[in-house]
Amino acid sequence: MESTPPLPNPEVSAKATRRRFTAADKARILDAYEAASDIEKAAVCRRERVYSSLLSNWRKQRASGNPLAARRGRKPNPDAVVTARLQKRSVLLEQKLAKAERVIDIQGKVYALLRACAGESADHLDLPPWNKRSST
Repeated sequence: MESTPPLPNPEVSAKATRRRFTAADKARILDAYEAASDIEKAAVCRRERVYSSLLSNWRKQRASGNPLAARRGRKPNPDAVVTARLQKRSVLLEQKLAKAERVIDIQGKVYALLRACAGESADHLDLPPWNKRSST
């Protein structure tokens, strides 16, 4: 008794994903397409699931001397990358500074509270250097 091949799943995936081709895949498909006869070219396109227009774009890219792995779109601005990194660092440092100032303020209050609990008057406290007010 022969077993029948499994039926393909007729369900369409919920989210379409863009196919990505490596430079080696592009070169392999292009070589197979260019070596094929006119009828076989259609078979190559079906087998690799690509359109001939995509192959013509890859062929133009290779003919112009650009690497097949090159990405489309705008090139990243190196100054913008540095600026974004510095802005992120600046925000982080400002957050650390604010936290340190809160900690110092709390330490001063704890110091004053401990001195007050020790029986010293709040008016005569010997405040730590970070809480002393300059007389101007």
